Amino acid sequence: VAPEQMDTVLASVLTVLQAAAFIIFPNVGGAVGSIVTGKQLKDWYLKLNKPPWTPPNWVFPPMWIFLYSCIGFASWIVFLHVGFQNVGMYLYAAQLALNWAWSPLFFGAHWVALAALDMMAMIGLSIACGIEFYQVNHVAGALIVPYLLWLSLALSINVYVYFYNDTAVLRNEKKTWHSFEKTIME
Repeated sequence: VAPEQMDTVLASVLTVLQAAAFIIFPNVGGAVGSIVTGKQLKDWYLKLNKPPWTPPNWVFPPMWIFLYSCIGFASWIVFLHVGFQNVGMYLYAAQLALNWAWSPLFFGAHWVALAALDMMAMIGLSIACGIEFYQVNHVAGALIVPYLLWLSLALSINVYVYFYNDTAVLRNEKKTWHSFEKTIME
């Protein structure tokens, strides 16, 4: 590379690294949540009554990677246009925090009702985030749509689990909290 092209090459490399960081960031929280999820699949989740529209378990990991990557890429696009000081970015951060809280609530603590409320708030914030992102860049806003559709499916499963399972399975909070603490500490 000629010395006069070095700045352009360096800028391109930094842009790619920045995009990768924005895409990887939401996936990191998802990966941490999957630790709690994985430990509870056999012991709890597989025994629950779930709706007939529940996708097979193998669909969830690649779907979440795809969706986290979409919203991460959308946040990078918005960042390029307006930086972090934007309502859409604050909404994005808030919904992402709720997203990362959902797995410990649902799978870890078995607080299914609280997880459903978390998911409802997450959907509301994600809708607002998508609107804000769309106003900055249409592609960024459109990248939120698949995520919203998946969250809606996840909420329907969450609510079904709450209403169609024995309350003893869902609400043994003392035992469940102890199990949750043990899972986190392992």
